[in-house]
Amino acid sequence: MKENFKKMSRYLLFAFALSICLSGFTQAQEVTGTMVGTVRDTAGAAVPGATVTVADTAKNNVVRTLTTNDRGEFSVPNLPVSTYNVTVEATNFKRTIKNEIRLNVGDRRTVDITLEAGDISEVVTVEADQVSVNLVTPTSDTVINGDQVRELSINNRNFVQLVTLAPGVSNDLNDSISVGTTDPQTGAANIVSISVNGARSSQNTFTVDGADITDRGSNLTIQAYPSVDSIGEFKVLRSLYPAESGRSGGGQVNVVTRSGADEFFGSFYEFVRNEKLNANDFFTNQTAAAGRDENGKALRRPFRYNNFGWTIGGPVYFFNFGEGEPDGIFRRYNRTYFFFSQEWRRDIRYPNLSSTVPDANLKQGIFPVDICLQATGTTCNLVLPANTPISTVRPINPVAQQYITHIYSKLPLPTNPAT
Repeated sequence: MKENFKKMSRYLLFAFALSICLSGFTQAQEVTGTMVGTVRDTAGAAVPGATVTVADTAKNNVVRTLTTNDRGEFSVPNLPVSTYNVTVEATNFKRTIKNEIRLNVGDRRTVDITLEAGDISEVVTVEADQVSVNLVTPTSDTVINGDQVRELSINNRNFVQLVTLAPGVSNDLNDSISVGTTDPQTGAANIVSISVNGARSSQNTFTVDGADITDRGSNLTIQAYPSVDSIGEFKVLRSLYPAESGRSGGGQVNVVTRSGADEFFGSFYEFVRNEKLNANDFFTNQTAAAGRDENGKALRRPFRYNNFGWTIGGPVYFFNFGEGEPDGIFRRYNRTYFFFSQEWRRDIRYPNLSSTVPDANLKQGIFPVDICLQATGTTCNLVLPANTPISTVRPINPVAQQYITHIYSKLPLPTNPAT
């Protein structure tokens, strides 16, 4: 029984890992980057057959090992967004390590390495340039990394506002605190009014981890707003798009969510907006729509907005089902990580409402103008003169009288007699 359970658990683990790998292949063009380069000696000659090892610094493991071709070239496609160290080894050359190579979503980063003659046990360490020139594609893009997304001040914690930091982007975004395709307060669409290099707002494409989130009904709204704390980075493509991103004529905004790392990490947060912290607005001050305090000062309308959540990420551990396993009851599987984010938004607000109510005369059936009570075609046969009670010429229906007595009579008189 125990052996069968052990085998079944391994099959389930294999199926789970296979599904993750397949999903990665389907999205690889959207959420990964590519590293290319040439290995040469100090004289500029190519070094074929050199061993190139690419290691992820955040996850502390080797993700790819390959050798250079006859021209000393290497290519490492489909690398997840992260920071890498590249180690190159070749016979009769010192081992060379290039540290802290940042690879962003959709990057085609060139990493050329020069080997010095010497013993392979000697090590040459090179710090990678923080800003690299893209020598592979003509695409114009801007990357907003995760630290910027989380630390820059954003009204209502909507990542879309950071798209406007890219050159050539203009916007007419509103100050709505809601996210989603519609604003629950007004019922209007939350239009993402962003123009990239003069293109229409309906010509933009938004993706999250390779999935298109653009509302293809109007092309003016987006259907998913990932939490600011869950975003690893996003890239704004502005022109000369690569083949996998050229879906529309405007900007291409590609969001990549965060992943786990070699150690556990997480966060808790809450952002609060409350009328106690707000100044009163002009119209509430003017009409005292929320009432007045004991000093006669107009009260502020209730405004309760709470945006709170948490995140957690790290390596994945599995149960050990074998007897006498050296790792104990739990065993860690390298290259398997997780990240989870959950967020809530609670919004309690009351808008200013203007209602038209009858004055004292109207409640008694006294109209300020002549009223036609009976007509044949366009000919009026019975006229109620202005300022004459209707009860003097026609009896009031008992049901209507009850409605007037118990409902209309309880309405306050209008504050503006002119309307």
